[in-house]
Amino acid sequence: MTPRYWTILAIAMFVLILLVWYFLSADKKERFEARRLLTENEEEFFGRLVRALPEFYVFPQVAFRAFLKPGDRSSRKAYASQLGRIGAKHCDFMICNHSLDIMAIIELDDRTHLVAQDIARDAMTESAGYTTIRYDSRCKPPEAEIRSDIKHMLSR
Repeated sequence: MTPRYWTILAIAMFVLILLVWYFLSADKKERFEARRLLTENEEEFFGRLVRALPEFYVFPQVAFRAFLKPGDRSSRKAYASQLGRIGAKHCDFMICNHSLDIMAIIELDDRTHLVAQDIARDAMTESAGYTTIRYDSRCKPPEAEIRSDIKHMLSR
């Protein structure tokens, strides 16, 4: 048997294996489960934000990749490293004006938040010019205080 015969046979076997794999895996569809966008605690606070800031849009659960991009373009490695740090992070709430300019980022800190990670996250958003306001989930401020905090921040 010639080398050409073995080459054709190898290609045919490879194609056959690919076809078998495709048809066997086609029946196995990926499954996902629905989940609520916000926890009950976050939903209640969302309502507070909307009532406290009627002249602004309040967006919940915004991915960092929607409003941050790597600033280091010195190399692909540096860019990829920064992109990896943004990763799957999201902010709890984003406050925007009617031109969709980001006015503030609001974080509702619960027991799962770690101070060191929060500092790193705030440094990332601050480097892009965004201000983060943090509230303790166990001691959420009233609407008047939220409004005052935003107005004070905007007057700086």
